[in-house]
Amino acid sequence: MQHTDTQPPNARFWFAVAALLIAAGTLVHASDNHPSLMLGLNHAAQLLPDTFWSCITVSGLGWAVLILVSVMSRGDLGARIVLTAFILGGIVTHSLKPWLSLPRPGEVLSLDALHFIGNPVINHHSMPSGHALAAMCMGTLWICLIRAHAYPRWLEALSWAIAATIAASRIAVGAHWPADVLVGSGIGLMVGWLAWRFPFAWPRRNEHAFPWLPVLIESLGAWAAFTFDEGMPLALLWQWALGSIAIASLLWRIRAWWTLPTLDQAP
Repeated sequence: MQHTDTQPPNARFWFAVAALLIAAGTLVHASDNHPSLMLGLNHAAQLLPDTFWSCITVSGLGWAVLILVSVMSRGDLGARIVLTAFILGGIVTHSLKPWLSLPRPGEVLSLDALHFIGNPVINHHSMPSGHALAAMCMGTLWICLIRAHAYPRWLEALSWAIAATIAASRIAVGAHWPADVLVGSGIGLMVGWLAWRFPFAWPRRNEHAFPWLPVLIESLGAWAAFTFDEGMPLALLWQWALGSIAIASLLWRIRAWWTLPTLDQAP
């Protein structure tokens, strides 16, 4: 497919928005009203069914993001950028969480006051929200792929809506504070931008340079979808659906891989 725009979004604007989200999260965390804000948003989310929030929050897991970005691209571009994002995001998340060591809502607020969906998450690894980071990173990569492949621009608005809903789901399920979600979202924007920028420095920019990479990523994603227990029983069918999407995509890729022209066949 012909690329039309391989440049990432404007760096100054992107990082300014990210900085505003991180600053807002920091201020909210320091506010005395943070617990009441958490309870208010958590209870408001009950207007939508638990199954909805379960499926949405599962979509922000690392293996789900690998699938959902990789399948957006016919070649290996989606796999390259999401692998880069997975590594960068993992380093940031697993460095900041133990360093900050902030308690989750369930450790501070009454368990009876919070509405939990799935298995309650109670530990000192609250900030930043890894799901929010992954969601906004995924949204950024989707935007870049939509522009690169000349997909309809209305998909950009849909991408942001999905990413924001995944981030908000962490409040709905009782796993994260609003501040965690804001900070994670800001970091996710930066990680997504960097992940898009980095693969174009790779030695080979041909979108079929690494045809085995999306097959590997989608195979791992499918394996995770069918074997991991994510503590969200209401989302089990959606989890399997994501795995099935990955399997369908990788089977298509394997078929296309064998039909790629060799150097001897190239005109």
